[in-house]
Amino acid sequence: MGLGLFRLARGRRHAPTAAPVCFLGDVQGKGKGYFLNGRGQYTHEVVCLERRHPALACGEGVGRVLVGGSGLGEGPGVLGRDFLARLVETRGDSLCRNRIAVHIAGDCIGYLPPSLSTIYAEWAEDWRLIDTLILCRARVMIRTRPACRAKATAQVMLDIARPFQLRAFGS
Repeated sequence: MGLGLFRLARGRRHAPTAAPVCFLGDVQGKGKGYFLNGRGQYTHEVVCLERRHPALACGEGVGRVLVGGSGLGEGPGVLGRDFLARLVETRGDSLCRNRIAVHIAGDCIGYLPPSLSTIYAEWAEDWRLIDTLILCRARVMIRTRPACRAKATAQVMLDIARPFQLRAFGS
């Protein structure tokens, strides 16, 4: 009871909740969508990362160790989580660097690199897929140092094979 009154006094009516980190949070819409096939190589890095995105959170029980040490003093480890990412055209200007946004769990986490963004936008325009739901696999990797988790660095990689190949889903 005392804690509830404290939150009420600070202007909060409910306990703070973490933003949902779900695999299909972006895909609740109706209709048909497409999935960009990949080869499991995660070769394209997302640029201009939104550092406060919940998918980049680093804490106990978040992710799993993919490579490196276990975090017990033997060197840096890499925590990683896999997501479905949605590709969204933000601007129709072909000269814009941040033309194709990458959304995870409903929020923009960054943008496709300019070279891939231009190729993808031209391809989507040719196939009339600009306003269509397009998904791909994304891996969020957080490199940690055993001594200090505060200095963790995040990286988001996309698994998109070229030439682009689609697989349809939905109705």
